[in-house]
Amino acid sequence: MTIQLEFITLQDLVRGEVLDPRDPRYAEEASAFNTAVAHRPDVVVAAADAADVVAAVRWASLNSVKLAVQATGHGAERGIAGGVLVSTKRLRSVSVDPAARTATVGAGARWREVIDAAAEHGLAPLNGSSSDVGVVGYTLGGGLPVLGRTYGFAADSVLSLDIVTLDGDARTVSPVREPELFGLLCGGGQGLAVVTGMTFRLYPVALVHGGELVFEGRHAEAVLRAFAAWAPRLTDASNAALRFLRAPDAPGVPPELAGRLTVHVAFAHVGRGGERALAPLRAAAPVLLDFVADLPYTEVDRVYSDPDQPMPFLTGGAGLVDLDDRTIRAVLALAGPDAGCLLPLVDIRLLGGAMASDDARTASAHGLAYAMHAVGVLAPPVADAVPGAIAEVLAGVAPFGNGHCPRNFLGDRSDLAPAWSAEVADRLAAAREELDPACLFAR
Repeated sequence: MTIQLEFITLQDLVRGEVLDPRDPRYAEEASAFNTAVAHRPDVVVAAADAADVVAAVRWASLNSVKLAVQATGHGAERGIAGGVLVSTKRLRSVSVDPAARTATVGAGARWREVIDAAAEHGLAPLNGSSSDVGVVGYTLGGGLPVLGRTYGFAADSVLSLDIVTLDGDARTVSPVREPELFGLLCGGGQGLAVVTGMTFRLYPVALVHGGELVFEGRHAEAVLRAFAAWAPRLTDASNAALRFLRAPDAPGVPPELAGRLTVHVAFAHVGRGGERALAPLRAAAPVLLDFVADLPYTEVDRVYSDPDQPMPFLTGGAGLVDLDDRTIRAVLALAGPDAGCLLPLVDIRLLGGAMASDDARTASAHGLAYAMHAVGVLAPPVADAVPGAIAEVLAGVAPFGNGHCPRNFLGDRSDLAPAWSAEVADRLAAAREELDPACLFAR
């Protein structure tokens, strides 16, 4: 690849470094959290600031070069081949306005940084199950928060976006400035513009009653049936998920979990009444481990206890319109104690509440009551079998959905149509045709 435009190199245009495969720092800069994804761009631009992003986008557009963007790499689902990868991981500014209850962040900020800054003022953001994830990528996918039933999708709380379109124009969009583009970006994922900064609402939450109840796998049916009866009666203050976990028998894994199936109920309640709300699940079966307590929001990661170290994995997702008897039997056959499932995690997350369906929006529950997420680890001796195992789970629950699934849970698939209504999909396609007719953006 020739990195030159009218005798001006790309390195001349940016303050940060431009790395090619010969540079020893190239691999680290291009790496993703998912170590099964290998990015091999022609060059990586390690952007030092938003101006570097503007320069790199302009250069790629003028030279008709493929363009991709990555911050933390948590959202990497497939490898990037060729072109320019703009790394925004250094744009990590975080500013909290406690009076306005807002946060403004750079494209490389992680949720942990926002959580800690907001907590100083008794506020909390709408982060997902892991605070290590980048704010911008997660939110562009809609964002399925720990407190989503209480406050909505993360995209619903965005107030403005600082963007760069392929024509090199840097500007701010909001509900009053280019509202159509703003609305499509809030849940439409990548492919319309590069986001260099974001401002969003914070909420007055300093404490949640939450954590996990853990049950032995032999009680899976009793717990799942209790969850199905309990979840629809919860108020919007309660957020919950049921997780089938098959943890490896490995160092660092608690002996109660190692090498066996356990069933976890993740729970997060805002305000009073959390203990009372969770009581029916406590009575579903003997509790093996009880990790539920009043948690400072800075400890919200304890609700899901997601891994925080890079690993090779593959994911897939589906939506469920109900957890009736037929759906319960199908889920148990796929992930229960007699299933022989090789996936370490099958997750059923309760939707509804403030995430109620609105098919005119880019981020929507589409009439779904639950989002299902299957995760496989691409490591010996099961690596080759993982894609088939995920496909089996998704096919097995397909009759109990409506063809839709939240964007953040779709995983590695080229067809993203299940994330949006037909109306929104048409609007996204029209916007991409207008903003990126040469299809330079990685999507």
